[in-house]
Amino acid sequence: MPTCIEWLEERIQECARTEDQGYRDCCDWWPCNWACSAWVWVTNIVCVAWTWVTTVVCVAWDFVTTIVNAVLVTVESILGWVFSVLGFIIELIEMIPVIGTLIRWIINFITFLIFTVLSLFDALLGLLGIRPEKILRVCTVILRDEDGNPVATRAFAKAMLQLAADIYKRDANVRIVPLGPFKYSSGFFGADTVDDNWVIIDGANSDNTILEVPCNASGTAAEWWLGGTLFQWKASTLCYYGAWRRVLGYGAPVTCFIIRDVTGSLGCALWITDYATIKGEFTLPPTSPRTLGHEVGHASNLWHLCVDLDNRNLMATQKGIPVISACDPTPSVTLPDRSNPRMDNAQVLLVRASKHVTYF
Repeated sequence: MPTCIEWLEERIQECARTEDQGYRDCCDWWPCNWACSAWVWVTNIVCVAWTWVTTVVCVAWDFVTTIVNAVLVTVESILGWVFSVLGFIIELIEMIPVIGTLIRWIINFITFLIFTVLSLFDALLGLLGIRPEKILRVCTVILRDEDGNPVATRAFAKAMLQLAADIYKRDANVRIVPLGPFKYSSGFFGADTVDDNWVIIDGANSDNTILEVPCNASGTAAEWWLGGTLFQWKASTLCYYGAWRRVLGYGAPVTCFIIRDVTGSLGCALWITDYATIKGEFTLPPTSPRTLGHEVGHASNLWHLCVDLDNRNLMATQKGIPVISACDPTPSVTLPDRSNPRMDNAQVLLVRASKHVTYF
């Protein structure tokens, strides 16, 4: 979904197309034709009027949140470091294998329930077509291998981030922003332009424990031991500014770790964790540019859609392709173009209900 004003233009055009189709579908004999034409005319008037109503509400909401956000971002940028000290202390406890992971999962599940319930009113507005801009914070980290070489370039990470930012803004009116202070935003502009400041290259070397990780059941098991501890440590230190949000849940940033390899896939996000892993640039098969947005979708309440032919959806996976697994986001020349993925209406509502996606 674009900005509210662009949405108005698109919806009015859609109303016009629906009206034209309605007239073409009308019967030819009178009075059936007259009654049908009258009904089409009335429904078009209702369509246009409702579009204007929802747009006015959307614009007013964006205006208010833009002003309030400017104040809150300024306050958070000054005091957020202090809040994050408290969050970091709690996260140190969460780094303890097994016990800490259990505490972290319980906290994450409770915050998921709380903010899902609080988002029900927003979901209702979304069903009615009122979807003001919301914000999703990401912290993207490229790991270094045992020899100190980054597993990907900044250009590689930026391309994935830009595609994700464009998709989420276009389809869900969700602005993806980098985690950090003084990150102001406004619902009256398009998606942000990704630059080098969005990407952190870890200053320390890593070993195979987190450079090559599994997904699904094996990934869940690894999350409870040293692997989960190391990812939590890096998220807490390299993305320190978001510690209090990760603990509180509201607007929790999604940390995107670009690692050497994700066994059996191109990326992984366990949903209950606040981080995702994405296969690096130099390990075959090549990573799809949509992988980061796909994994952020998992972290934000979305699941796989295994589609054989129309796999253009952001969460679609390739069923029946023997490479990697039965369902993964690996591109294939035998399937339709995936360079411009999309989200459907149900996915938009689910993403906007995520605790990671908030107004402030």
